[in-house]
Amino acid sequence: MVDKAEKLDQLIDDAEELLTKLADAHDPDIQKLRDRVDEAVADARRAIAQRADDASVQLRDIANSIDDYVRDYPWLAVVTGALVAGTVAFIAGATIGAKQGGVRDWF
Repeated sequence: MVDKAEKLDQLIDDAEELLTKLADAHDPDIQKLRDRVDEAVADARRAIAQRADDASVQLRDIANSIDDYVRDYPWLAVVTGALVAGTVAFIAGATIGAKQGGVRDWF
């Protein structure tokens, strides 16, 4: 399945290809249209770059928050990590057991 970013990239590539093919047209209306499409493509590329920058800033903020939490509460972070790991292991074991038909023995 093609995601929205790939579709937008394809649309931009197609628009740029169209602009290249229309480069030789000397009709003033076509030139105006070329300029508007060229500007829209540039705007779309800037918007994509801005979203990528925003996402990386958010990811960095989350990582910094986790780092601060671990530094401020190291033992609580260890206990939380152990609980999360135990929960994941329990769920994985239950899933494997369900596939093997052994869940009925638990209840």
